[in-house]
Amino acid sequence: MNILEAILNLSRCEDFSLTNTEENVNNIVSDEGKPLEKFVRASFCGRPDSEESENVSKDVFCYEGGVNNPPDAMIRNQGDAIEIKKIESKMGGIQLNSSLPKQKLFSSDKMITDDAKTCENWESRDMLYVVGYVSNNNIRYLFFVYGDCIFRENQFYEDKFNAIKEALGSLDIEELDQTGNEYGTLKNVDGLNINTNMRLRPLNSFDNPLKIFSDIVKLENEDNFSMFTIMRDAKYETFMPEIRREIENSDVDVRDSTIYDPDNQEQKVKIKILSFKN
Repeated sequence: MNILEAILNLSRCEDFSLTNTEENVNNIVSDEGKPLEKFVRASFCGRPDSEESENVSKDVFCYEGGVNNPPDAMIRNQGDAIEIKKIESKMGGIQLNSSLPKQKLFSSDKMITDDAKTCENWESRDMLYVVGYVSNNNIRYLFFVYGDCIFRENQFYEDKFNAIKEALGSLDIEELDQTGNEYGTLKNVDGLNINTNMRLRPLNSFDNPLKIFSDIVKLENEDNFSMFTIMRDAKYETFMPEIRREIENSDVDVRDSTIYDPDNQEQKVKIKILSFKN
């Protein structure tokens, strides 16, 4: 399974209510995650609103997320890593919390669990972000976008994180403990020996994809469901010709465009925009 098959499943879906589809979704995917996360995972297995799904999640995903660690899912056979973000305002920003922005997810990442690292033999996966706008428990839109269309290479953000951490470490702060994956913790800051600790950690975020790509993507009617996907041409070409033909002959609109390369703002890269509205 892959994102194109998920898009086809969504294009055939008739009900985007998290309440109405809850029972079907729970029969398809594991209990891990919140309703939107489970709905998105179910779309990779079949129609989330259908009682008859082509697959169950264990056949599609080698990992289905943890409580506090990214990603929310990983597709089998070294497929995409998926991070799902729910927003409750149409143009709301996307919170990554302590996770750094990523083009790819690496098995060496300190933020992922041992289960994610060992679920299968892998080194890196393309990072797929899924933003879902939910209003009155109905999904109004899903926006799928690959990390290499919005972020620089991972190392850029890791270098920024390390520079801040090193700068803090150079300060003469007796209480500062910098073990772990955050900037540090100020321990026993009041000297009362009651474990009054202050955590110093990044709260990372980025703009809504509708804002980032406002010149090439428009949300026409938020009362009905819409789907958008942005990926590089090079990614689109990795999918089998049969599934590409099927999606190009479906109700999904597939068009070409360009965006500035996040790693080199003087160059543009070719992308595919896939969209439909219910």
